[in-house]
Amino acid sequence: MLRLNLLPWRERQRLAALRRFQLALIGSLLLALAGVIMLDQLARQRGQQQLAAIAERQADVARLDIQLQQLKAVQGNHADVMAQSAALQALRNGQDLLPRMFAELEQALGASLQLTEMSIQEGQLQLLGLAASPAVVAQFIRDLQQSRRFDALELKHIRAVADGDEFLLLARLSALEL
Repeated sequence: MLRLNLLPWRERQRLAALRRFQLALIGSLLLALAGVIMLDQLARQRGQQQLAAIAERQADVARLDIQLQQLKAVQGNHADVMAQSAALQALRNGQDLLPRMFAELEQALGASLQLTEMSIQEGQLQLLGLAASPAVVAQFIRDLQQSRRFDALELKHIRAVADGDEFLLLARLSALEL
């Protein structure tokens, strides 16, 4: 029988299989490396897109902030104008308050009654005057009570002086008229 030495052939087969395995391993590593690089590039690209979107949103927010500040300034100006308009309307409504009040005071004043001092502070009217008698002061108070411009009439004091009876009368001006 013939003996064949298959050892070199097996050795070549083993080396060929080893080379194929090494080539497959290197190919797989290269393919994996290419996949990782591709995923890295896609992730970077996605990150750049997100950064661009964030920058765009921040620019939009900045524009909206500017518009909001302008709107707040306009609203502040509007509120100021409305307050001024309300103040002007109140002045217009009350511009004839004093002439009407003086007319009613004049009607209530009798011949034997004289006002020496009059002041208005925070809707409170203070009248200081001289009267011939306390009865004249009482009539004056009744006449003022008939007017709807004077509320909460209060006689603070009445005292006798050389010229007659000095009195101090307090009245609150009607809120409807102020």
